[in-house]
Amino acid sequence: TVRLWDAGTGKPVGEPLRGHTDSVRSVSFSPDGTRIVTGSSDRTVRLWDAGTGKPVGEPLQGHTHSVLSVSFSPDGTRIVTGSLDRTVRLWDAGKSNNWNNHLIRFSSNSIHALCNTYDLTEGASHDDYSSTSSTPFILNHDSGWVVGPTNRLLFWVPPASRHAFYNPATTLVIPGGGPELDLSCMAHGQHWQKCREE
Repeated sequence: TVRLWDAGTGKPVGEPLRGHTDSVRSVSFSPDGTRIVTGSSDRTVRLWDAGTGKPVGEPLQGHTHSVLSVSFSPDGTRIVTGSLDRTVRLWDAGKSNNWNNHLIRFSSNSIHALCNTYDLTEGASHDDYSSTSSTPFILNHDSGWVVGPTNRLLFWVPPASRHAFYNPATTLVIPGGGPELDLSCMAHGQHWQKCREE
């Protein structure tokens, strides 16, 4: 758990922040003091509302080992994390839930993005999306499935390719060179039959 304390009285403020399933290794306040980011041995990064103590969105997943260090950028729009998996990740910490017309990418190069996302997000409400991710699609490192809104299975990633896999919530992975996907020609939804050229 994570606890907030009153620096003047030394007494706890509110209830503990519960959600991580293993030791919390690092904690940081956003520059404006409204959010808290935590990193854990459960390999996740969590964002919290400092006023209510409630989680903001879903956990950020991508590291394959304990997260040892977390920090906000000076403007509060990015989170940087360091892990025992020997990577540093930069995450989008934006508060926007507007996913209409948003790119889906599993590559550091935006020309490899899937631009027409309507079929994949159709029928999902804004509540289905994490407010801390750049898209509502994440890789479940345990099962290997990339899931979208309403936990719709999109595609499977083999175990050997899951380490340092580039995912939409991650802005940058250091060192680079991990698996990336080119979705620019992906046929999906009602257009699946176009996956094969005649």
